[in-house]
Amino acid sequence: MPLKKLYIISCVAWLLCACGEKATYRVELDLSNLETQNLYAVFESDDHKQVDTAVYRPGKPVQITRDEGQFDQLTVYFENHKEGITIYLEPGRKITVTGDARYPLTLQVRGTRTNDLLSDFRKQAATLLKEKTELSGAALPEADAGRAAEASRAEHLPRLANIDHELAQMAENFIHKHPKDEASAILIRDYILDPEDPTRAEKMIGTLSPKLENTRTLRNLRAYCERAMHTMVGAKAPDFSLRNVYGATFTRDSFAGRNLVLAFTAAWCDLCKTEKLLLDKIQADFSRQDVAVALVSLDEAPSDVRSQMRTDTTHWNVFTDSAGQSIRVLEAYNVNALPRCFLIDRSGTIVLKTDNGIELRRALEALLKKK
Repeated sequence: MPLKKLYIISCVAWLLCACGEKATYRVELDLSNLETQNLYAVFESDDHKQVDTAVYRPGKPVQITRDEGQFDQLTVYFENHKEGITIYLEPGRKITVTGDARYPLTLQVRGTRTNDLLSDFRKQAATLLKEKTELSGAALPEADAGRAAEASRAEHLPRLANIDHELAQMAENFIHKHPKDEASAILIRDYILDPEDPTRAEKMIGTLSPKLENTRTLRNLRAYCERAMHTMVGAKAPDFSLRNVYGATFTRDSFAGRNLVLAFTAAWCDLCKTEKLLLDKIQADFSRQDVAVALVSLDEAPSDVRSQMRTDTTHWNVFTDSAGQSIRVLEAYNVNALPRCFLIDRSGTIVLKTDNGIELRRALEALLKKK
């Protein structure tokens, strides 16, 4: 074969391989009840994230595209809503998202088998999902959210718990029909997994096909369940190493022989304020009774925290997220919402997990009576 012809064939082959490595993703959103706003698109893979923005205008479908990188998941966040919609990607496949933006849980995502199956489930559960959104206050306009949403959730907690139970049962039935599909692992994560007790989720994982073991969804789900098992009430508290805002290093064993309140907080979290969690009163009333309080804050600048503490009459042991240390401990303790408080007894055993200051104080008082 002439050298020139061989060279041309080689170049064509290289171009074809290069094109094969360059994945193209295209998602079209056509939603109702969504005002003009920015959409935030987070493309994800095992080891990479890429954030894009797009402008949505009512009555005009918006395209979100990416022509480089390898991704398997896209989450689109609306500007005026906390909730987003997660889309499962496949290279070269166009995906459409339709529905009422006031109810993100019910949006229909079509274009791949995983998205189609999840949308089928959402369609079956649409009545429950809409009721859940309304009772939790998530469908309220931004101006009416906040306290109104909190009041709505508190008032309807029993019904919300029943809805979650019904959704979990529906998900189980759906999973039994589709044990070979990644959509089933996603349903376990979204509707069955209980961060306080992953036993039911682990049982359902056991019904899935072995071929799903290499999927990112199932790997992450198994890892989450394992961390949850290690942070259940009655488990030994995970070890940690944290440097506080004054430069002193503490580990779990630094608090051995004392009851420890380990509180995960952030300055931007209104519910995390020490007075709302009653941590200021706990610190004042129990600091001389072998009780320590440690605040693990997601804020990054120790100097800013030290400045704020100068005006506080209470001396706090605060650990910020400099060098990512708080994030590592947050992951070890399987914290997925703030605030979160762990009560750890003198032997290092977790005796309570809560975001309620009254519950924390009562548990601490009961623990001290056992002395």
